Amino acid sequence: MLDEVLVNEQPSTDTEETAPCFQTPGPTVTFHSLRYRIKERLGMFSRQWVEKDILRDVSGILSPGMNAIMGPTGSGKTSLLDVIAGRKDPKGLKSGQVLVDNTIVTSDLRLCSAYVVQNDILMGTLTVRENLAFSANLRLSRKEYSSADKQMRVDSVIQELGLKDCADTKDHVTLKTGIIYQFDHLTLMNKGEIIYAGAANKAITYFEELGYKCEPFNNPADFFLDVTNGTVLPQIHNNKSEMCSNSDEMVENENPLAVIYRKSPHFLNVKDRLTQISDGLDPEVTKDDRVGYATPFYYQLMLVSGRTVRHILRNPQTSYAQLFLNIFFGILVGLIYYQIPHTLPEALQNRTGAFFFLVINMVFGNLSAVELFISERVLFIHENSSGFYRTSVYFLSKVFADLIPNRILPVFIFSAIPYFMMGLKPDVEAFFLYCVTMSMISLSAVSLAFLISASVGSFAMANILIALPYVVMMVSLAEQKIYRHVDCLLCSKKFFKNTCIFSLVRFTFNQVALTGIMCVCLLLTYVQLRRISRWK
Repeated sequence: MLDEVLVNEQPSTDTEETAPCFQTPGPTVTFHSLRYRIKERLGMFSRQWVEKDILRDVSGILSPGMNAIMGPTGSGKTSLLDVIAGRKDPKGLKSGQVLVDNTIVTSDLRLCSAYVVQNDILMGTLTVRENLAFSANLRLSRKEYSSADKQMRVDSVIQELGLKDCADTKDHVTLKTGIIYQFDHLTLMNKGEIIYAGAANKAITYFEELGYKCEPFNNPADFFLDVTNGTVLPQIHNNKSEMCSNSDEMVENENPLAVIYRKSPHFLNVKDRLTQISDGLDPEVTKDDRVGYATPFYYQLMLVSGRTVRHILRNPQTSYAQLFLNIFFGILVGLIYYQIPHTLPEALQNRTGAFFFLVINMVFGNLSAVELFISERVLFIHENSSGFYRTSVYFLSKVFADLIPNRILPVFIFSAIPYFMMGLKPDVEAFFLYCVTMSMISLSAVSLAFLISASVGSFAMANILIALPYVVMMVSLAEQKIYRHVDCLLCSKKFFKNTCIFSLVRFTFNQVALTGIMCVCLLLTYVQLRRISRWK
C-alpha cells in the first residue's frame, strides 16, 4: 500500500519515459545524512531507557515532480517526511540537515509549504470546496493572488483529484491506489534506511538485477513491499542476490538491501550531487530571509471566525440544542417557583432556593464547553503547525464566534424566563443587574472549562478536573448568593440593610471577582494553547 507522497510541482528530471504530472516549476529538496533517534522505556515500570534509531544515515534528493515514499509499517516513511517538513522534535535529530534549493531549512518552511498527513484532518461540517477554499485563502498571499485566482486554484485542485461530483458535499474522499505509474521518483525504505531511490519506472529493473522477479500480473507496489518485508527471495542467483539471501551473515542490524543500494550507481550519483550542494552551501541565514504568514492578522481572524460560526450553525448539538435546553430549564425553574410569596420567612427561603438552581444551571450547563479544544486539538495542531494562522487568531475566534454568542445569548433567554415567572422586582435596573450577574457566572464557568480543555487531551481527564472546581463553587454558594447583592426583591429590604449585606460596593466586588476569574482563565487558556507541542 502506498503510504507517503511528496509533491513538488514540476516534472522530475529522473523520469525519461513517463509524462510529467505538473508543468509548473518547483523546489528541489535534498537531505544529507539524516540520523534521528528516540528514547524508549524498557518496560512499563522500568526506569531504564534505550535509544532507537528511526532514521539511519538517510540521504537523498527529491526533484520537482511526483515523489513517492514506500515501505512497510515502521520503516521510517512518516519520520522522514516529518523531519523534512520540520515537524519532528529537533532534539532527536542527531546529525544531518535538510535543504530546499540549496538553502538550509528552518521552522519557517511550514509557512511556505504544504504537508498532507495520512489521516483526514478536516472540519467535518464543511464541504470539500469549503475546506480547500479555507486553505487557499489562508495559504496564498492576498498581494499575489486575487479572490478569483484563489477560486481558480481551488477548482483546479478539485478537477485534478477528480472531486468535481462531490465538491459541494461533506463526504470524505479516498483517492485511488492504483497510481504507482504516475510517479516520477520512487523511494523505498526499510528499517530506517533507503533501499532504492530513483526513477519509478526503473525500480523493477533494479530489483530484477538483484535476482527478484516480478510476475507479469503482480501489482508493482505489492511487489516492492514484498521485497522490503523479505517475503520473497531472489530467484536468480548472482553475487548481489547471494548477499540478500545470506542476511544472517551480515553485521547485526545491517540491512543487506540498504548495503547494496549504497554501493549502487544510483546512490553514488546522488552522493556526488549532495557533495556538490554541500560545498557550495552558504550556512548564513539572515533575519531578512525569514518567511512570514501569507495573510495578515485581521484577515486570518475573519476567516477562522467565519468557519467557527459556520460550524456552530451546522452542528445542532452545540447551538440549537443548547438554546432549547436553556429555555426548557428556565421554564422548569419558573414553574417550580412560580410567583414566590412576599411573606417572611417563605420569601427569603424560596428565593434562596431559586437562585441556587439558577446559579447551578449556569455552572453545570456549560460543561459542554470542556470538549471544545479537545475535539479540535488535532485540527488546531495541524493547521497551526502548517502556518494557516496564528495561535492568537484561533483563540480569539473561539472567544468572538463561540464564547460570546453561543454562551451569552442563551443566558439572557434563560434568565428572563424565570425572572418574570417568579415575580421578582419588575424594574429595568434590577433585571439588568440580574442578567449581568448570571452572564458573568456563565462566562466564568465557561472560561474555566476552556482552560481545562486546552490543558488536557482526553475527555475523561477533563471531566474529572472540571468537576472538582464546579463542586467547590456549589458548596461555597452560601457565601456568594446573588440575592445578597442584587436589589431584585419586592420586600424585606430592611432585613438586608440590618445585616449589612445590602451594599452596592459588595455587589460590585462580586462582579469584579467574577471578571477576574474569567480573565485569568482565558489568559491561561491562551498560554496553554501556545504550550501545546507541535512536534511529532
